[in-house]
Amino acid sequence: MHFLLSIIDLPRNVSVSIIQSGQIWAGDSVTLICSSDSNPPALNFSWFKKNESSAVGSGQSFSALQSGRFYCQAHNQHGSQRSDAVTVTVTVKGHLVILYISIGVVCGAAVIIMMLVWGIRWMKKRNDTQESQMVDSRPHHDRHKACDVELSEPVYGNVTADQLDDCKPKLNSSVYENLPML
Repeated sequence: MHFLLSIIDLPRNVSVSIIQSGQIWAGDSVTLICSSDSNPPALNFSWFKKNESSAVGSGQSFSALQSGRFYCQAHNQHGSQRSDAVTVTVTVKGHLVILYISIGVVCGAAVIIMMLVWGIRWMKKRNDTQESQMVDSRPHHDRHKACDVELSEPVYGNVTADQLDDCKPKLNSSVYENLPML
């Protein structure tokens, strides 16, 4: 007569395996597998991140998307046991992204500043040119200018006798008192 002895107990030797080779980059998922010895076999598995009270996943496998220390807990109808924590290290590409963004911002700011300086200089030069053109294009028919040029020019054809009186020196000034009248 043979007796078959069957031992029934809670999950034992609960462990986590990492299914990933090489460096883990941000955006990649890392598969963690929970295994245990028990009779009856564990049917439920819960995943936890160390120092967090609530579960982060369930099932015999778990995809970790971030760095941290993870462990699993295996359950059967007789109880549960947890594994040791394994460390998942995800290398963040963000350091390079932040560097590239920073360089872009600095270069963009430099271009904007250069454009502003160039624009201000261009506006000043344009205004100076417009002012000099306005001074050069003023009409030459005011009374004092008429005294300095030949009055036979067509521009001065409408100069009146009253305006010509302005061209004659004022003899009541002490400078002209010894000059004969013309």
